[in-house]
Amino acid sequence: MKRNNLFVAILLAVFLLTGNSFAQAAAPAAGGFTGVATADQSATGIRTPLFLGAALGFGSGTGVGTSRGLGLRQIEPMIGVWLPGIGFLRAGYGFSNYEEDVEDGDDAEVEHSDFDIELGVHLLGELYVTGAYSRVKELSDVGDVAWNEWGAGFGTLLNIFSKTMLFAEVSYRWVLDHYDPFMDKDVSGSRLQFNIGFASYVF
Repeated sequence: MKRNNLFVAILLAVFLLTGNSFAQAAAPAAGGFTGVATADQSATGIRTPLFLGAALGFGSGTGVGTSRGLGLRQIEPMIGVWLPGIGFLRAGYGFSNYEEDVEDGDDAEVEHSDFDIELGVHLLGELYVTGAYSRVKELSDVGDVAWNEWGAGFGTLLNIFSKTMLFAEVSYRWVLDHYDPFMDKDVSGSRLQFNIGFASYVF
């Protein structure tokens, strides 16, 4: 029940921010101020498109073959370049720890980390599409493993100050073939991930 409630809350946040992006895109532009998502960066005081941010990533497991359900997958600080109304390129390092059951009944702690590179292109107002590559690592006493993931999705942002914004994203991830030490076999497949975070321009 808790997992279902979390899933509904995430989808609701995405839909609300998506609706806001369409409303801002449809608003009259004559003499109006639309925040950071404007072609005239000088109007918002932005000197460079460099930004810092962070996101919480919720996913349907850390990889294919694990027993984890829907939940917090990573905490990810990030840095990048976001051109208002055009697109962005960002890099982030996500991390989280969790416990996995092993055959003898004990729990093994797993240190999960991933290095993400994401490219986004604005389509309409604050609505954008994304493409991503991730290098994922998991370290545990049972065995260490690393694999690659590719992703595609969409997102939207909400301007809260002239240089700060919230964003929500949904992406589909392709998990490439890798060895799962807990299942003692090679696995591959796909999963969903939801990101909710913030970004702030540096200058």
